[in-house]
Amino acid sequence: ALLKCRHSDSNGFSPTCPASCTPRGAMSSFSLSDGRKVRVLQDEAGIGAAVCEEFIASAKAAIASKGAFSVAVPGGSIVTALANMPKDAFDASKVHVFFCNERIGDGKCYKGAMKSLVGPMGIPEAQVYKVGEGTPEEVAAQYEALLCGMPSNVVGKTNSGMPQVDLVLVGTGEDGHVCSLHPNKTEIKMAGSGKPIIPINEGGKTSITVSLDFICAAKKVVLSAAKASRSPMVLRALRSGSGCYDCPASMVNAANTTWLCDKDSIKGYQDKNVSDPAVAHLSSFWDIPGMKAGVLTGDLAWSLLQFAKTKEFAIPAFNCTSTSTVNAVLEAGMQLKRPVIIQFSEGGSAFFGGLSLHNKEKQASILGAIAGATYVRAVAPAYGIPVLVHSDHCAKKLLPWFDGMLEYDEYFFSARGEPLFSSHMLDLSEEPHEENIGICAVYLARMAKINCILEMEIGITGGVEDGVDNSGIAKDKLYSTPEEVWQVYETLAPISEKFTIAAAFGNVHGVYKAGNVVLRPELLGSFQDYAGKILQSSKPLNFVFHGGSGSEKRSIDEARTHGVVKMNVDTDTQWAYWEGIKKFYDDNELFLQGQLGNPKGLDKPNKSYYDPRKWNREAE
Repeated sequence: ALLKCRHSDSNGFSPTCPASCTPRGAMSSFSLSDGRKVRVLQDEAGIGAAVCEEFIASAKAAIASKGAFSVAVPGGSIVTALANMPKDAFDASKVHVFFCNERIGDGKCYKGAMKSLVGPMGIPEAQVYKVGEGTPEEVAAQYEALLCGMPSNVVGKTNSGMPQVDLVLVGTGEDGHVCSLHPNKTEIKMAGSGKPIIPINEGGKTSITVSLDFICAAKKVVLSAAKASRSPMVLRALRSGSGCYDCPASMVNAANTTWLCDKDSIKGYQDKNVSDPAVAHLSSFWDIPGMKAGVLTGDLAWSLLQFAKTKEFAIPAFNCTSTSTVNAVLEAGMQLKRPVIIQFSEGGSAFFGGLSLHNKEKQASILGAIAGATYVRAVAPAYGIPVLVHSDHCAKKLLPWFDGMLEYDEYFFSARGEPLFSSHMLDLSEEPHEENIGICAVYLARMAKINCILEMEIGITGGVEDGVDNSGIAKDKLYSTPEEVWQVYETLAPISEKFTIAAAFGNVHGVYKAGNVVLRPELLGSFQDYAGKILQSSKPLNFVFHGGSGSEKRSIDEARTHGVVKMNVDTDTQWAYWEGIKKFYDDNELFLQGQLGNPKGLDKPNKSYYDPRKWNREAE
């Protein structure tokens, strides 16, 4: 009724209005993969009308179901817009008003609500809960007690005991602050603490604010963002899977969260042509919008990884060193009708380019990796499956190789609108933790510009792999901690959501007797729980499983349930490739002793046996 369409009468109602009609001011709506909804309005006035619409709908539903409606409101233009609600839109006697934040002794938000909401709508003043007086700690404790002591039909409680109101209305700042939760401040870093109300004392200016925990516990949250000045913030906040302290608005992810944006504030997001489809409800990866056979990059590659996490499977990543090994992996994917990841190590890349080439500056490894990725791009569509192309472990000493590949990605992006590779891995786990994360952050900022995915490693994978020997590493280095993993997320998420973490949980490269590798996949679950408590979300992290050879199936199966989206395979396929050749030789030994002469006759040729295509095919 408030967003009048062209069919409306003077009161804003039209019983004959067709379902396809777009209300005045409403331009579009869409959902993000994490479930948040976005409504795009024409302008700030349209947002104000939409706020009223959301308020009325929530109030009617709550009053009908439990006889009361509770709302937490901010100050400013959000509350001012509520003055436009029809006086008889709902039963005002059932409404209870709380405040998202308030300066102690000032009462500005209270006064604004009395003027624009309480008085005009006829809400009983006794049901408007003003912030009291005292120290910030005293006032916060008083307001928390007030919320917790309300009748259950007014303010409910979540399973964790957090007070739960029906609706929280939130304005957003250009810096992404919500309520009095400002970027990288103590108050937003209290997310996950379980405290509903937080005291603030900044240079003698005292106030209280609701916490992120309280906001996310609400049955519904509506955030508003108007004007072009908020466009960068909206672009940052709407990136699914990357909520963090740098932009508190990005962390608001209640079960029912709606963003109201105008055409100016949403413009940056729309200009990026972001593809962020919900995938949890899909039955097949082929149902992901835009899915195709061949190499995937950017948003589409990321959506496939998120689908894998949702469905609790890991996409296998095979180290390849030649067109023959690439073909073998693609053939297996085609037979199984499943996506695969082709990856090239630095040594494997050099081999692909040719070991006779000079490689002092890693030029042969750069050339080989580019050649390998280009070959995969050329043939992968014919195999009828989605494929990701990845570069494997890059230690600090190998950064020239990484730089060369990334430079070519940037060139490829300028010509094609996507990078050559789907993703790259930095393995700086041998460096100090802060240095590791810092270097990864620098590279991720560069990769984000071309929509490329970064895989990084913390802790150390033991054993020997491609010339890197970690067989003598201290055992404590084989296991990461929740704090270390969170530090990675906290640093990288503000840059891009497109990163995965190869966290150490006892992984060892190479081949070992089953049971000799002590994997602790439950650690991955603890990492998810630690981050999830802060972010108010389930399994926010994306993990990679390294060193799977010799792992017991139950450990692999458990790891899959904790957000592992990629599992590396190398040692086992190296043996499988050799085993095919060995078996062929054992079966045909007498035909492989010379060009002529075999059990069929001394002058019989053996070309059909020693032709490389023959035994290479057996290896494949």
